[in-house]
Amino acid sequence: MSADVIGIEAVALRDGLVFGRSADADVLLPDPSVSRRHLALRAHPEGWLLEDLGSKSGSYLNGRLFQREPLTYGDIVGVGPFAFRFDGCHLRQALDAAGASVLAIGLTKDAGPARILDGISLSIEPGQFIGVIGPSGAGKSTLLDALCALRPADEGAVFIDGRDLYENTDVLRDEFGYVPQDDIVPLDLSVEQALGYSARLRLPKATPDAVRRRLVAQTINALGLAERARTRVGRLSGGQRKRVSVAAELLSRPRLLFLDEPTSGLDPAAEFALMELLRRLAANGCTIVCTTHVMENAYLVDRLAILRAGRLAFFGPPEEAREHFGVERLTQIYERLRGGDSDAPAWSPSVLAAPSARVDRPLPPSRRPAALPILLRREWATLCADWKNLLLVLGQPILIAVLVTWVSRDASLILFFAYIATLWFGCGNAAQEVVKELPMFRRERLIGLGRHAYLLAKTLSISRITVLQSLLAYGVMQLCAQGIGGSAGWQIAGLVATSFAAVGIGLAISALARSVLQAVMLVPLVLIPQILFSGFTPPAGEMQAGPYAVSRVMPSAAVQSVMDVSLFWGRTIAGAMRVDYPSAFSNLNRDHSLRNGQTFVNSAPASQGLATLVAWSLATYGIAWAALRKRERG
Repeated sequence: MSADVIGIEAVALRDGLVFGRSADADVLLPDPSVSRRHLALRAHPEGWLLEDLGSKSGSYLNGRLFQREPLTYGDIVGVGPFAFRFDGCHLRQALDAAGASVLAIGLTKDAGPARILDGISLSIEPGQFIGVIGPSGAGKSTLLDALCALRPADEGAVFIDGRDLYENTDVLRDEFGYVPQDDIVPLDLSVEQALGYSARLRLPKATPDAVRRRLVAQTINALGLAERARTRVGRLSGGQRKRVSVAAELLSRPRLLFLDEPTSGLDPAAEFALMELLRRLAANGCTIVCTTHVMENAYLVDRLAILRAGRLAFFGPPEEAREHFGVERLTQIYERLRGGDSDAPAWSPSVLAAPSARVDRPLPPSRRPAALPILLRREWATLCADWKNLLLVLGQPILIAVLVTWVSRDASLILFFAYIATLWFGCGNAAQEVVKELPMFRRERLIGLGRHAYLLAKTLSISRITVLQSLLAYGVMQLCAQGIGGSAGWQIAGLVATSFAAVGIGLAISALARSVLQAVMLVPLVLIPQILFSGFTPPAGEMQAGPYAVSRVMPSAAVQSVMDVSLFWGRTIAGAMRVDYPSAFSNLNRDHSLRNGQTFVNSAPASQGLATLVAWSLATYGIAWAALRKRERG
């Protein structure tokens, strides 16, 4: 087999692949420091193994010598002066094996009349650990968001390894990780499960399962979470949860990691442990930029960026910061920053210029797997993770159905409670979902997750549960009432359509709400009008023109029309029906079209009701999507 020439974009993996200087090597590395047969690749049931073939200069894996080691996603393989990065399917040349460099020039951002960032410029070298500090409101989080393109600056530019981040976000997003203040993994899943789904979303589409599993296990071990691997994230301590969030970002082996107040809320021991972990990551070749308020551990960083009122007050080593501000302890800097303009010494940053345009061809962004199937599996795993919650989800409709049929056997009343319960199930199930996951959504949006994929996964997952609850309640009602009567087909269709509409309303509430508490409080305000304008009590036929017009656009009135038709469907109109089904008779006979003796087969009210419910599902989905778009950048 002819040897590959160094300079190819990727080396395809196969058993027995040899790297070396010899002409018969599979991957030719023409350098005197490379042995003739230097390194070989071996197939293994769990992935790939690297084996040094007795080379003189040795083979390196992530900067350390090795003889025989398994290959894990993101590993850097060093052979003489050459470096290759493992992407799960190929070994690609790694021209920049160390951390990434960051150059920010003139970052300025306004929020209304207030200027949050005012011309900030700084240069960060590969592998440096940068601490960003300053009083509350100084612009620390805004600066971090601008540096990682979560909320780009209004003016200025950010360059990662010489490439403009704002113009190449899709290409460069694989280069960095971002850990916000809030948790970015599902709290109801175990550490192992949460990181497993994070890996599926972050790693390239063709990454083998064995490689992904090894990467997750290795990351868990590296962050000291092995004993907690099967513990639910929500049950971990604050410091351990923060490590899980960091672990989720390290899965893609980023060369640059941004962290926003990672030590917030931690005890001193946990603060130190996390800062020490970040120091080790930087030492191993990952550039770290971290906002923090913990001055006691500032000696661990290479550079301090000190902000004051949106401006850079200092950028340099911690010991020089003490000299610049004329203080003995770093904690005293805050006192100087809180004083008047004359109290804090002026600092003139170096003038930075944009780098020359790079001539090398950037790699295309990694192809990731379709997000929707992964999100659907994650939603299902989250539901099944807590058996008590699952029991409550299934127990609610049964209890409601038993109570309703115990109080009354009236078919109209039973169907009324069936669809009101469905509206309650759907709104209640969905109202908290988006607002509680906004930090996680924002982070996953940054790695390329589509709004439609996220919202569709929520809609389908919650609708599936709501339909199950609705039909379970309906089935128990049928059983306890020994048959409700009417057309079961129309009734089931109405309940299923109501489930989707209710979930859409709940997701719209969740996307618009500012907090979980606000979302919960909005649900009754939405449901009470559904009862008043449903057309059951008072019947639509007895409403005045104004309330009647409002009721025609209500989801509850739409499903009530379906239930009315179901009770009369295929039956002969008789005077007794006015007594047996007063609401249905009044609603269907508002135009005085019913005649004794005729067989009722008018499907128009039911069809219009179903169409209204579909319209509600689509409209609320659109509202949720628009609200999510507005809120995804904070």
